Amino acid sequence: MSVKKRLFWSHILMFALPMLTYLLFSFLADRLSWLYLLQQRFSSMADFQYHVRLTEHFSRWFTLVGLALTLVIVKRFLSRGVLKKIEGSLRELSDGLRQLREGDLSCRLPLTEEDEFSAVRTDFNATAAQLQQLVEEQQQNDRNRQELLAGISHDLRSPLTDIRAYTEGLLDGVAQTEDSRRQYLTIIRDKTRDLQGLVNKLFLFSRMDLGRNEDHPEPVTLHDELQQLHMVLASEYADKGMDIAYLFPEQPRSRILADPDTLHRIVTNIAENSCKYGASALDIALREAPAFVSLTFTDNGPGVPPDSRPHIFDAFSRAAPARNEKVSGSGLGLAIVSRAVRNMGGRIIAKNAQPHGLTLEIQLPRLED
Repeated sequence: MSVKKRLFWSHILMFALPMLTYLLFSFLADRLSWLYLLQQRFSSMADFQYHVRLTEHFSRWFTLVGLALTLVIVKRFLSRGVLKKIEGSLRELSDGLRQLREGDLSCRLPLTEEDEFSAVRTDFNATAAQLQQLVEEQQQNDRNRQELLAGISHDLRSPLTDIRAYTEGLLDGVAQTEDSRRQYLTIIRDKTRDLQGLVNKLFLFSRMDLGRNEDHPEPVTLHDELQQLHMVLASEYADKGMDIAYLFPEQPRSRILADPDTLHRIVTNIAENSCKYGASALDIALREAPAFVSLTFTDNGPGVPPDSRPHIFDAFSRAAPARNEKVSGSGLGLAIVSRAVRNMGGRIIAKNAQPHGLTLEIQLPRLED
């Protein structure tokens, strides 16, 4: 029973019980007085009047004492019933706060009945759940930073070791012919280019993670942008052993609000990711819907295990063992893609292709014609 109902019935009983007690004790006092008078023998009228006054005093005091005892007992038990409900709810809240203070963020208060403390319990549970989520996110961020240090350290150490080795080889005269020296310098240049790309990605991701979005969105026709990107990337990745095909509707007219450089970065990062994991083909498909534009990237690589798929967009997280066995990388490419798509008001979905491979679908809001 709620506190309000308990108080309501307490007020009713605090009025009704004393009235009933007064009537009951008055009746008993009168009966006892009459019984007393009937058993007495009076010597005179003055003696009779004396005993009448005596019974009247007795009746009055008997009724008052009974009423007073009733008031004390009723007040005690009724107040105890109301206070017990309040004390129990406050004790639950206090115990819950103590468990939160001690680190038990899974603590929740029971929602057994509707009363004045239901809203407090609901708010407490919502606050505890939000606090638990924030702590878990912080712990996940800490793990991601640790993976960042491990991944970046590995990716920096490998090319730096190669650059140092080939540089020392040049200085020590290991490369004695012009062709071998040129080969050494080419390797040094390529490793330096890899380092520069890694640093650029890390810098870009850091700014995006801090919310410093430097995009300059403008209305663009997505088909035109994709055609230009396809011409550039198809030739570049053909030399790397991956064919890129672009599929589009008969009369694509979709326009979106996007920064062309960011759009180029999204497509390039996805293509680089597919090529890095051994895909020999990448199909890019454009599909138009009334409210959004769907851009699908499907490769024929090894795919991603179902339990690892939700984590492929996590920064620095190498959550796909099948795609990471012999591949190094910081895991920044798809993390940058995910944040860029989110900044454009869209969403990205990952699923495995059949019979094998990975499909990434990007849905971007479409501008009205």
